[in-house]
Amino acid sequence: MSTLEALHAIVTDEGAPQIIRDHVVDSLQFALRNYPGYFTTKEVQWLAQWNDTRIPIAAAKILGEIKLA
Repeated sequence: MSTLEALHAIVTDEGAPQIIRDHVVDSLQFALRNYPGYFTTKEVQWLAQWNDTRIPIAAAKILGEIKLA
């Protein structure tokens, strides 16, 4: 979780270069969509609350799949 918190700090830091913030978001989105088993349910729930729309969409899809299982 601490790694995700560090990534969240980068994404929400207005002083961080936009290309770095976008890369972090794209990487997390890729991991959520292609390797959802790497994340705990608690982590996915937290990611679903991020302000960037790309990550919550991918996280919500995983949460929906968990509820269906």
